[in-house]
Amino acid sequence: NIAQGRPAEQSSVAHGGAPGRAVDGNNNRQWSGNSCTHTGNDNQPWWRVDLGSSKCVDRVVVTNRQDCCSERLQGFKVYIGDNPNVAANPTCGGAQSVSGKMTISVDCGGRTGRYVGIALPGRQYLTLCEVQVFGGMLFASFFFPL
Repeated sequence: NIAQGRPAEQSSVAHGGAPGRAVDGNNNRQWSGNSCTHTGNDNQPWWRVDLGSSKCVDRVVVTNRQDCCSERLQGFKVYIGDNPNVAANPTCGGAQSVSGKMTISVDCGGRTGRYVGIALPGRQYLTLCEVQVFGGMLFASFFFPL
């Protein structure tokens, strides 16, 4: 998990649901476990983690809240790229269904970027209990003509 402990930000903070909670290594899905983020009732709420440099991302695993409100995450999208503006980056996996799922794994097929973001359409709350990013370093290849 290349996101754990990395700096995170979100569109706003409500009820003490700081953005770093999604990358704290704690998969507790209950609000009382102090491991879930929470934005205000924002227009197109977003969350992002800064991986520090551009990385190759194979998949993103999102842990949803269980004690209530899990439907709020319906239709979220994952964005990966080098722009700190979440929605300016390409998406991977399209809009996600959370119906009956507490953990959603999104295949990103090696998309590259420094920022991994999650956003919702419309005006609503965004709550994430954990976001894990799996992938690795980018290696530069050089071509030397003979």
